Formats: sequence, C-alpha cells, structure tokens
Amino acid sequence: MNKPLKIGLVIVAVIIGDALLLAGIGSLLTRHKPFTFADNDLPRHLAGRWDWAGNAHRCGDSAEVISFSPDRRTMTIAMRPNPPADTGWSATYDLQFVTATRLRGAIRGETRLTDDGKPVVWDLVMFGPNEYRWHRTDWASYDYTKPVDRCNADST
Repeated sequence: MNKPLKIGLVIVAVIIGDALLLAGIGSLLTRHKPFTFADNDLPRHLAGRWDWAGNAHRCGDSAEVISFSPDRRTMTIAMRPNPPADTGWSATYDLQFVTATRLRGAIRGETRLTDDGKPVVWDLVMFGPNEYRWHRTDWASYDYTKPVDRCNADST
C-alpha cells in the first residue's frame, strides 16, 4: 500500500472516530429529557411509594414514601422500619422551587458539602410518569443518579 493511501485511510478513520464520539456525547446530553405531567402538578404526582431501580426487594422493605406539607414548602422522604435492627429513616427537604418537571430541595441537617464548602442541594427530575432521578446542583448538567421508580399500588 502506498504512503498517500495510508495517510488517506488514517484521515478517514480519524474523521469517522470523531463523528462517532460527537454523536455519543450529543446523545448523552440529550437523552435525559425531563417529563411533564399534563396538569403540571408535580407534588401531587410524586406523593406515594417509590424505590431505587435494581433493588433486590423492589417496593418491599426498601420502598420510600414521598409526602409534602400542606403548603408544599417541604417534602419528606421516609422509609418504614425493617425490624429488628432497622429503625427506618426520614429526610425533610426545604423546597427552593418546584416546576412542572423538577423540584429543588435542601435536606435539613445536610452534612455533605460541595467542593466550595456549601451543603449539597438536590434536584429531583422527572424522566417519565413513573421514574425520577436525582441531580446534585454541583454536578454537570447531564449527571444523574440511577432511576427511582414508582411502586405499584398492589406491591408490598
């Protein structure tokens, strides 16, 4: 194979590689399109039982219950106790804003800190009618946790 042909093949390979890389990054940035409920009442649709995707006993002993204060200024996520060793837990979020697709809340008593020394603040972002993901405000805009899925009414 002559030298100009080799150089041409290398150039084509680099161009194709760059195109594939850019397509992959583009899909990564656009695949997380937030979901909106028709009535735009996110708290109403979030209230209930949820669990992390992939948990061994999904919607059983690992399910969490989301509830809101009557004035919708706080959201509480609680897990019921799993005796004999577990006493359950709860976290209350002071809501900074609520939109049709996401809410932002700061956990009361948060001990985790961002790189600049401020308490971590969380966005709960809807990805479908039965799925949300968490996003820390100090993460890149496309970084999210794994999914949290709605538990069916008949799950234990």
